Amino acid sequence: MSSSKLRLKRTPAEQAERDLRKARKAARKAAKRGDKYIDDYTEHDHARKRRRTDDDHGPSWDALDDSDAEYGPQPAASGSGSHRAHKVDYDYIKAQVEEERFREKMFGAMDDDDRLDSVEAALNSYAHVPRRWRGGGMDRMDDELDIQPQHMEDEDYAEWIRAGMWRKKHAAEHEEQMRRQAEHKAREEREKALREETRRLERAAEEERRMRKRVKERMREVEARELYDTRWKAFLAPASVASEDKMLRFEDIPWPVMASAVSLRDEQHARVRIEDLTGEAISLFLLPPSEHDAPSADPSKERKEKLRETMLRFHPDKFEGRIMKRVREKDRERVQEAVGIVARTLNSLMGEAK
Repeated sequence: MSSSKLRLKRTPAEQAERDLRKARKAARKAAKRGDKYIDDYTEHDHARKRRRTDDDHGPSWDALDDSDAEYGPQPAASGSGSHRAHKVDYDYIKAQVEEERFREKMFGAMDDDDRLDSVEAALNSYAHVPRRWRGGGMDRMDDELDIQPQHMEDEDYAEWIRAGMWRKKHAAEHEEQMRRQAEHKAREEREKALREETRRLERAAEEERRMRKRVKERMREVEARELYDTRWKAFLAPASVASEDKMLRFEDIPWPVMASAVSLRDEQHARVRIEDLTGEAISLFLLPPSEHDAPSADPSKERKEKLRETMLRFHPDKFEGRIMKRVREKDRERVQEAVGIVARTLNSLMGEAK
């Protein structure tokens, strides 16, 4: 910490006494300057008179200029002619004293600011926390190798000295200790890197699982659409239509939604419930996102053809004349309700496509 001069504030009496001493001192200095100035002028005047008596023609202008340059301008004539009649300007002296006091106050304030700044900088440059307030016990001296001793407490300083003497006396052991600490730090860094790599691999594996799941779902959707078209072709085949011996169940009709089944390749496991026939499910099944299918030259045309084909299959009048008579009695009500849901959804989608 930088040393600074301690300044005490003066009392009003001390300040007044100090101002009076300064005023007297300034008056004496002014009087001495006036006496010296008058004496110099008197001697200069006598010398000029002697030169005037010796030289009948008088001095030239060049000589006068040299005299002024050497001795300065001539003073104004005094009324009494004596230096004792010189009047001291106390107002001027008082103004000078006030100016000096103001400057001293300003310099004092600047000194105080500098002192406070230096104290703050010194306090902020280092913050020492005693070891008894830290975690890890009293035996952790390796962390204090770079601590400045002047900031330590007596107990810490004594322990710091003992630790330094031990390091000098047991250099080999200290080196071995430092080596073990370096190995421990390196091991921690390797473990940290291993944990980060493990997390990265886990994230990559999770992303791969999600990707495989998306691919599997996409394949399942493609298989469901292929099975839907295959069943409808077989459903409308002449041989199937001619054979009216086998009555149809609700599950036997190929509905335009994803079946709730484990394997869609096995028709026996395909199960479609009436709750599955929603507008969103029908739209997603018939008009999948473009990323699922191969790019088409005219998507709108393909969309209209798909909706028209489905409407021909599920039109209530056509469905009633071709298929409803083949549905068993207990499933006809559910089939009629499901056909109505599909027809209304198709009308809505065809209206949006226009």
